[in-house]
Amino acid sequence: MRIFFFLILLSSISGFAQKTLNGYVYSSKDSTVLEAVSIYFDGTTLGTITNSSGAYSIPIQERIESSLVISMLGYAPVYVSNYLNTNGQIAPIYLTENTEELSAVHIENDDWSRKKKLNVFRKEFLGNSLQALECKILNEDDLKLHYSKSNKQLTAWSDVPLVIENKHLGYLVNYTLTDFQVNYEKSIETGFTYVHQVYTEGFTFFKELKKKTKRKFTVNRQKSYLGSTLHFLRSLSQEQLTENRFKIYYKSFEVDPYSRFKLQKENSSMHVELTADKLSILYNNEEQSFIQAQAPFIIDAFGNHSPASALSTGGVMSLKRFAYMLPLDYKFRQD
Repeated sequence: MRIFFFLILLSSISGFAQKTLNGYVYSSKDSTVLEAVSIYFDGTTLGTITNSSGAYSIPIQERIESSLVISMLGYAPVYVSNYLNTNGQIAPIYLTENTEELSAVHIENDDWSRKKKLNVFRKEFLGNSLQALECKILNEDDLKLHYSKSNKQLTAWSDVPLVIENKHLGYLVNYTLTDFQVNYEKSIETGFTYVHQVYTEGFTFFKELKKKTKRKFTVNRQKSYLGSTLHFLRSLSQEQLTENRFKIYYKSFEVDPYSRFKLQKENSSMHVELTADKLSILYNNEEQSFIQAQAPFIIDAFGNHSPASALSTGGVMSLKRFAYMLPLDYKFRQD
């Protein structure tokens, strides 16, 4: 069984009217103001930077629930999720400089070459598709990789955000990689080792690659959205699975779309609990996927689920990796 987890770490809060968040960012070393610090809502295109006084002001879209990320090269990022009762004023943020030390200690020798590990990372992170060939990690040298033979596991990490150019969807993405694992298993029948599970966690910020969005990007984004995990979760939250061409199967039999879900609406969010260990999903009578839930989860108004680790996918949904990844504030428009 091949399972893929591709997670954007987000914190869930209640919805509120549109306003702005304001604050200041300083250095924890000497309390001096920090200019050009990136301030953004995780997983979206919504961001700004601090000015010469270390101040920022960022508008909040209605019902947004992403963590606010404060990030600058050379400093450890800070994540703010509890901004509901701040009246728009965030307490001063103090960033701590990164120290030059080993990010991880590995006692076991690594007998894989960097080239081999990079090839695996590109395939399992960006994807193994023609679309993935249009994606490039611009600062690949910042990526650190280690293979453990005893654990049959490849891990990856980076002290700075990965900068990824996606010429398929037209985005330049900053990806703060917090966890990446490729776990292998050995087949009893054939003796071959294969990828059993891929786990990825990270914070993302999307920017338009071009000032004017090309027609090609618009079309590719629409195609990427249809049948995706984001499309499915939005449809489930809005109880529009049938209308959006999703069918649910349990143990090879088609079932009522909502018979294996416990759904409870609360404001703009949907609380979800699976009553089955595994459900198959068929989109548009063509694309087959499956989902498994390790715990109940919440789907917000953007279609994001939390906690991120509660849900895993397989099949077509899992194969669509980073090359197909859209920001959470993406709005699908049918031509």
